Amino acid sequence: MVALLKRFVRPGVVAVCTLLVSLPGCNKTKDMTGNPPPVAVDTAVDDAVITAKVNAALLTSGDLKSLGLQVQVQNHEVTLSGLADSKAQVETGIVVAKGVDRVTNVVNHINIKK
Repeated sequence: MVALLKRFVRPGVVAVCTLLVSLPGCNKTKDMTGNPPPVAVDTAVDDAVITAKVNAALLTSGDLKSLGLQVQVQNHEVTLSGLADSKAQVETGIVVAKGVDRVTNVVNHINIKK
């Protein structure tokens, strides 16, 4: 039994250890200079954080909470869409989105209900 375990477990442990040792190198750029990852990765993470912050800010705003506005963020630019009851709600949504850190621009695609 012990010989059987040594025969199959030891190669498996060696294979797993080899894999774990080699994985950190998979995230390296071709030049291996230690430069930070491309800006696109940082921007995508920032956009996700901005989306969450804008959604949270809209939900805490009394007039906008029930509207269910959609928020999309690309390269720190926020696009708001959905339906509002009034122009004042549209303007409030824009002001709230602009107030979130790292937002560079807000595009308004909110329509007013008729």
